[in-house]
Formats: sequence, structure tokens, C-alpha cells
Amino acid sequence: MSDPSEPPAAGRDDGADADAKLSDTQELRLEPVQFIARTDAVMRLGSLMLGAGASAARVRDSMERAAHAIGIDELHTRIGMTDIVATTGRGQMFRTRVAEIRRAAVDADRLTALKRLTNRLHAGLTPAALQRELDAVEAKPRRFPDSVRVLGAALACAAFALLNNGGWQEFAAVGVAAGIGQLVRIRLARLRTNEFLVVFLAAMAALLVYLGVAALLAAVGVPGGQHDAAVTSAVLFLVPGFPLVTGALDLARLDLNAGIARVAYATLILLATGTAVWGVATVFHATVTQTASPLFDEPLLSVVRLLAGFVGVLGFAVLFDTPPAIALTAAALGAVANTGRLAMVDADVTPPLAAV
Repeated sequence: MSDPSEPPAAGRDDGADADAKLSDTQELRLEPVQFIARTDAVMRLGSLMLGAGASAARVRDSMERAAHAIGIDELHTRIGMTDIVATTGRGQMFRTRVAEIRRAAVDADRLTALKRLTNRLHAGLTPAALQRELDAVEAKPRRFPDSVRVLGAALACAAFALLNNGGWQEFAAVGVAAGIGQLVRIRLARLRTNEFLVVFLAAMAALLVYLGVAALLAAVGVPGGQHDAAVTSAVLFLVPGFPLVTGALDLARLDLNAGIARVAYATLILLATGTAVWGVATVFHATVTQTASPLFDEPLLSVVRLLAGFVGVLGFAVLFDTPPAIALTAAALGAVANTGRLAMVDADVTPPLAAV
């Protein structure tokens, strides 16, 4: 028999032995399972919104609505461009979760669905019910297939070629070039390679195709004469407008983690695109800063600008998978506003003032 006064053997830990004897079921009973489920549901909602391109403020607002609906007392979040850190509290319990968005994208259709979902949330909602709603949103395919998005990029850039005072030849050349550039971008993105390299190669493809089509049109006797003025129109589908706008909104709300990251990301995308434009312009002696004069007279000029503005905005809306009703409304408003802006610029109003 051992002496009761004898100290425990070296390395012996009665508490550890007791923990080791716990079955999986017994250990599970010690975990706040329902609280964990609530936290996971809120975190998933935020991750889906951030992955679809929402601003930090919108992500935070949606997560807070969901937290209150499913019974979480406190929610503290730190939101970046591709990550969320959230701490939830209920009574004396708290839990911290981290989520990372591997490849953020812009999906206006998913954003709209998630926003409508958060507006329907009500007190007493269970985590399982919220997860089912999120399953339905996540399972929904993108609104527009790749072919339609390629067409949207082609028409949008071609329309902006007209708005940049190009002619119908430039319209056709830019449309073909932007469509092929967007197709290259989609194909390369599936390889999961560096995004800035993808942008650079897509820009190179669009620019080279544009110059090739323009040369072909000139060879068959339909020269446009405004080719240089429309060069940059061929790569407008690469301009990161959505991240720039959301980044500016984040900075205005002092969400610096997300805002600075988004602006830096957009700057790098523009740098990759600009490098391609500079390289092609240097090799082929194109003047990308050339300002062309309008080819049409009034009132045809205003009609062309109105139609081109509508098609341009609608094309970019399709590129971002915007729901049709919202896309058509934005296209109509954008067409009218842009036509008025260009008319003011023609009347020698300072461009920044005309834009206001």
C-alpha cells in the first residue's frame, strides 16, 4: 500500500486523467452548443456579404441585425477587405471567430438577396432557420452566365468608345476587343493565379485585339480616324469601380481597415492595367491621351450620347450581376445625367463642376 502522505508520482495529473476519461458526448455537453451555433450563423452572413463586395458598414449592420434576431446580446466586429474578426457575447459567455475571404468578388445579385434577407429578420429566429436561408442564397448560381457577362463588357466598353467621341468603327473594334479581353480574364481567373497578372494579360489581349481590328477595318477601306482616342475604352471593363466606391465609403465612415485595403487593391489593379496600356502604346506609337472632337452634330450627338450612356451603364451592371430592375433604373439615370454633363462640358463648363 502507498503512503497517503507520499506526493503524487512525477508527471501525474489527476485532472488531466479525469478529462481524458470524458466521452465525446460528455465533452459536448460542456460546450455552449446553441451559443456557438448562433455565432456561426452570424459569421456566415457577414462572410457572404463581404465576399460579394459589400462595404464594411453594410456587413457590420447586417451582422448586428442577425445577432439581435437570434438572441446574441453583444457583437463586436473588425472588418477588413478579406477578413472578419467578430466577438459575440450572451450573458457571461463570449466567443471570438475569424473568417477569411480567399477571393473577394462583386456579385450585386447576391448582395441584394442578402440585404433583403436581413430586412426580413425578426426576433426569435433560430440559427438553423438563418442557416437554411443562407444555404438558399449561396446555392443560387450567378444571375448571368459567362457569355452574357462577356457581352455586357463588350457593349459597355463599345458604348464608352462613342462617349469618348469615337466613331462606329471604334465602336465595333472596342466591342470585339473588350469581349475577348473579358473572356481571357474569366478563363485565367479559373487558374487561381495572381490576380494582377490576370488583369495585365487581359488588358494586353484587349489592346492588341483592338489595334488589330482597327488595322483590319482600315485595310478594307473603313478607317475611323479616331483610333487613338478609343484605345483606353477597350480596357474599361478592368477598372475596379466597385472597390473604389466601397473603399471611399469605408474611408468616409472611418472603417480604415477595409477602406485602405480596398483603395490599395484598386490602385494595384489600375497600375496593372495602366502598365499594359503604356506598353502597347509605346510599341505601337499610340497616343492614349488624345482628345477627339465629336463626330456627330446636334441633335444626333445628344441622342447618341443618351443611348451610349444607357448601354454603357447597363453593360457594366450586367458585368456585376446586378438584378435587371436595378440595372435598368441605374442605366436610365446614368444616361440622362451623363448626357447633361457632356453638354455642359461642350458649353465650356469646367469638367469637375459639370460632374457635380
